[in-house]
Formats: sequence, structure tokens, C-alpha cells
Amino acid sequence: MKDDLNSTFTLSIDWEDFGQLAYRDHSAKVTEPLKTIDRQTGIILDILSQTKRKATFFILGMLAQYRPDLVKKIAKEGHEIALHGQHHKNMRNLSKADAYNDLRDSYKLITDIIGGPVYGYRAPYFSIDESNFYVLEMLADLGLIYDSSIFPIKLKRYGIENFNTKDTLYELPNGKSLVELPLTISQWNNKKIPVAGGGYMRLFPKFYLDRIFRDKNSKQQNVMLYLHPYEFDTQNLNCTDNYPPGENYSRAKTFLFNMRWNLFRNSITPKICSLLEDYNFITCLKKAENVKTNTYSPTILGCPQ
Repeated sequence: MKDDLNSTFTLSIDWEDFGQLAYRDHSAKVTEPLKTIDRQTGIILDILSQTKRKATFFILGMLAQYRPDLVKKIAKEGHEIALHGQHHKNMRNLSKADAYNDLRDSYKLITDIIGGPVYGYRAPYFSIDESNFYVLEMLADLGLIYDSSIFPIKLKRYGIENFNTKDTLYELPNGKSLVELPLTISQWNNKKIPVAGGGYMRLFPKFYLDRIFRDKNSKQQNVMLYLHPYEFDTQNLNCTDNYPPGENYSRAKTFLFNMRWNLFRNSITPKICSLLEDYNFITCLKKAENVKTNTYSPTILGCPQ
């Protein structure tokens, strides 16, 4: 194991259920998750146990309300529990009142389950940008100390172009402060590209990812990885597994959807295991605490970096 304390990696898991979300997006109805989430969560916990690493799990409320036992199991094994909202809604599409209610409901549910506080949040779809920075103020009002929702690059569905790529403590308009832990990007042919999410890591070959992360480590740049339970599954994903008998759906769209989410998925576990063995990993909370400890003057949110 080659720990390099000059650079810190974080493995974060957006803990949500593939089938539950697929049917919710299809029908607007929330169904009970299938037992696949047990298998997927077990695989992740086994990997972390074998590599002696701790991760941060951003817990989705609509899954946790059905499986509080799994949330307790994750916490019992020493991993950080953080928030992923209640209903997995795009925060940019919600009113301020609805956004706050989603945060408040998930905070109450998750803290009740684990019997203690939580300190961080990740928005579904990374849906915090310049249009709704007020969500960061809501997080600070709830007592959270960090957010990890911002991609420092403008992509089709999310991100903020030229946002600060470093973990930073920000001063908010409400007078409070919050640490932002942005998602990791890289450079390719003078172009910024996302590299640290499950979808991107499935597509990039291991030798290319190894080169990127070696470079990050040599430059003492922190790395934020994010994945989902279904990306670790050893069995094929089928988005219709949660559909009730007789449900109408497009076979062609389902085929393409399933092909997209199964493509190169078996490459995830060896890639992640290699990183866990080669680099120093800490939780989001520890990373945020380090930022607060080493910041003498918070950056004003919105000012050029």
C-alpha cells in the first residue's frame, strides 16, 4: 500500500437504488427497492473493509426510509453518513420553499436513523450552480459544514464554468460559511474533462485513469471520486425490475437505457480497488475539517478565484 499523505483522495458513494429511481422517473411513483441494494451495498462495504478504507455515503432519503437497516450498517462500519436529499429532485427546478423542505426532511430522517448529526450534502444531478447558490445558505442554516455538489466545468446537465477546483471555505451572503468540495476534473488536449465519476471511469481505460491520478497525486491535488451502488453490481442491471406486471414501456428505449448503464460496468471494481490500495483516502468530513483548520480568511462566494 503506497500512502502519500501529501495528496488526499476521497471515495464518495451516492447511495441510491437504480430500480427505484428508474421507475420513479418512468411513472412518478416511489416503489420499495428490491434486494439488489443489499448485494450492491455489501460489495462496497467488503471492498472498503479489505482495503481498510473509509468512504462517505451520501444517503438518499427515499431509499433510506425503506432500508434504515442498511444505513445503520454503513454507519456501524465507520463510514461517514451525509445527505443526498429526500426525493432525488433537481434542486434548480424546485422553489426555495420546496428545496428547503427536501433538505429538512432528509436531514431529520437520516439523523433519526443514525442517532447523530450529519455534516455534508450532495445535490442530486449536481444541481447547484449560480442560479441557486441560496441552497448553500440553507445547508449552513441546517448546521452542515460542507457541500460537494459543484462540477468546476460547464457540462450539458450541470456544472459551473471556471469554478474554483480547490477545496475551499466560502463566506456566504447570510454571514455563515461552508466548505465546497468540488468534483475532480482533468485536462486533455487543453480541454477540461470530467474523470472521477462512475460513468466516466467506466469509459476511460485503466492505464489512462492511472496516469491522471498519478499526476494529481504528484501535484498534491485532492481528488473527489463519486460512484453509485449499482456500478459495483456483479449482475446485469435492468431498469424495468421495479416495474409492476403489465406496465407499459418502450422496449427500444429500455434496451438502450440498459445498454448504457451496463457498458463496461465490470471494470469499475478493479479500477477502484487499485486506487484504494495505492493512495491515501479520507472522508469528506475529514477533508472539510482540514480546509477549515487551514483557512484564515474565507473566500467570498462568487468572487473570481
